[in-house]
Amino acid sequence: MIREREWILTNRKGGYAIGPENLLNYRKYHGLLIASSEEIKRVHLVASIEEMVSFEDKSFYLDSNHYPGVIYPEGYKHLILHFLRPFPTFIYSTHPPHEEIVILKSIKMHRNENFTVVQYKNAGKKPIKLSMRPKFTMRDHHTLHPPGYWDSAEYSCEIDGKMASFEHNGIKVFVFSSKGNLSKSPIIYRNVTYPAEMMRGYDCVEDLISPFFIEVELNPDEEMFVAFSDGERELDEKIKETILRYKKYPLPYGHPEKKEFSLKLSIDRPLFKREEYMEILKLAMEDFIADDDLIAGFPWFSAWGRDTMISLPALQFIDGGKNIIKRILKKYLESMKDGLIPNFKGDGKEGYEAIDPVLWFGLRVLELINLFEKKEREDFLLALSQTIEKFLKEPPLPFHIDPEDGLIEIHKGTNLALTWMDAKVFGEPVTPRYGKPVEINALWFNLLKGYSRLKKDSLSKEIKKLLPLVKKGMEKFYHEDGFADRIEDGNPVLELRPNYIIALSLPEVPYKRAQIEKGYKIAKEKLLTPYGLRSLSPDHPSFRSHYMGDQRMRDLAYHQGTVWVWLIYPMALVANKLYKRNKRVLLSELNHLILRLRDEIENGRMASVPELYDGEDPKVPKGAPAQCWSVAALLSVEKMIEEIEKR
Repeated sequence: MIREREWILTNRKGGYAIGPENLLNYRKYHGLLIASSEEIKRVHLVASIEEMVSFEDKSFYLDSNHYPGVIYPEGYKHLILHFLRPFPTFIYSTHPPHEEIVILKSIKMHRNENFTVVQYKNAGKKPIKLSMRPKFTMRDHHTLHPPGYWDSAEYSCEIDGKMASFEHNGIKVFVFSSKGNLSKSPIIYRNVTYPAEMMRGYDCVEDLISPFFIEVELNPDEEMFVAFSDGERELDEKIKETILRYKKYPLPYGHPEKKEFSLKLSIDRPLFKREEYMEILKLAMEDFIADDDLIAGFPWFSAWGRDTMISLPALQFIDGGKNIIKRILKKYLESMKDGLIPNFKGDGKEGYEAIDPVLWFGLRVLELINLFEKKEREDFLLALSQTIEKFLKEPPLPFHIDPEDGLIEIHKGTNLALTWMDAKVFGEPVTPRYGKPVEINALWFNLLKGYSRLKKDSLSKEIKKLLPLVKKGMEKFYHEDGFADRIEDGNPVLELRPNYIIALSLPEVPYKRAQIEKGYKIAKEKLLTPYGLRSLSPDHPSFRSHYMGDQRMRDLAYHQGTVWVWLIYPMALVANKLYKRNKRVLLSELNHLILRLRDEIENGRMASVPELYDGEDPKVPKGAPAQCWSVAALLSVEKMIEEIEKR
């Protein structure tokens, strides 16, 4: 049983907790604590908790697990209501529900630490006993231990009062129970299965180990906490800080902490009002902040330079956002090599194989230069000048500047995917986009234009000559049938992809209004869906309607028709250029772009904004369930709408 909707909690280290709405884990990533180090190296520590509720002479479980061919136990059948935001909350009762036995369970994560709190409350009218077994994984979050692993693996478990520690392979996790007794009693849960990994072609079966159990008696209105941490200090204080973290966020209609809660409550209205929804959307944006980085998506992405730079403007809408923007830009400035910024960082690795991250970086620097002091501004502008010089004289990647038109051209046959359409199958790019890609060159034009404006008194002769050349070169992308995706071997490639919309959304556009309007209308007709833009027109013979299957099948579809949510923001920026003088039309266009996504969050069906949807009949979230640039796009468009409504 796979329920597509997932909850997500994160900390400012890149750590996270994630799971499905019914707590029946179907991904290897699902768990209560996935800890992250400074290098964004993440370790999966705790998968779940076995929870049995006993009262009088009866009992039932709250938890559920996939095993080969069976789900056991069936705690999900006792789940009568759940809420995904601002933190996951679950309400259990007997089957059928009865007010005498009601258990509330919530999960929260500390803002700055690898620390998760699971809270239980007896909201019924009878005393209950909770018997709990934390289930540990102790592995890299991408990789499963093979079945049978815990039969011979060495580990240690120590119990001291209400505290337990479990250590394996140098990985240590601490468990604190606010009430009850902890007792050693090791057991292994064998052949726990993750259906999503099976469908994706990955290892999908592992054993979980539980070295101890916790027993707690709870009277009506009594509550207790179980906390998981990768450190043992100040646990009581961290529990308080974790609980307080979420106090500023609105609770949804019908939540058990609100007065209107009842087992018989019929929820027939949105869970969040407009202003509450915006606060939840800001919280979703904060999920991706990891110190001086942005995580591209949860659960499997680390920090990606391209995604970070595209998402960066949305940070200005959250508390302290401008300072975070400054820190991130400074960090990427320090990590520049050969005129490029890293396109990915994490798991102790860095990669520089992409052209556009540094171009997006340059665009953001030019937009946000006034956030910095004079000396810092000079450092940034020097870095941009070095990038331009590198591109002109000694490109560090297999591309060059064509002296005929000043455009960036990617060399053929490199087996590198240097744009955001970067999927590979068996080492071969699916969409290599050799030649001169439209959005790459639009970014290049904007970098040259913005830099020239700020440094007009000290421009080199080369840059002075280059700018008008690039401006004229950009005209090659427009044709009677619309915009080319790229120019290859001197000829326009008229594949209908959304990359020209990215180009048209940038501040400097060397096209007439009629040309922009034509491009926008074509995108609306062929690419736009209720959840974003298709990566390829359905009319193209290479269009793939569904994103599904193993790694190869998914990569073949990734940029060949699959819908990308983040593209709603470039589409919104183009709409603003066209209709900014017509408030009614512009608001209609913008609301049309995000109406379905807004509805999903307002009504509590989605905790974050996913990466993808199918290219045909998009309904079910695909890819990463929480994607940074998707959330940034939705938040940015919503803020655009608010600003326009104020006019």
